[in-house]
Amino acid sequence: MMEPFGIRDVLYIGGIALTAVITFIGTRHKLKELIRDKNEETKEKISDLRIEIEKLKSKDDLQQQVIDQFQKQVLDHLPRLFQIIENNKTSGRK
Repeated sequence: MMEPFGIRDVLYIGGIALTAVITFIGTRHKLKELIRDKNEETKEKISDLRIEIEKLKSKDDLQQQVIDQFQKQVLDHLPRLFQIIENNKTSGRK
């Protein structure tokens, strides 16, 4: 006839249960660390991208200022320059 449970059986079952609990807690802790690290890394990347966007916006603004200055200084005078060139061509032919 079999004995219901001996001390040895209770210790084995208790050991298995204790191991499962410790593994669960350890895994949970490591997952929390992993999630926290990934979250911080993502925040840093977002921050870097925001800084890069600001830099690109300022470059774009500067380029637009250069284009505007070019339009003011050169494009308004182009018809007159073409007229001078045309006059030089016609006077050179004579």
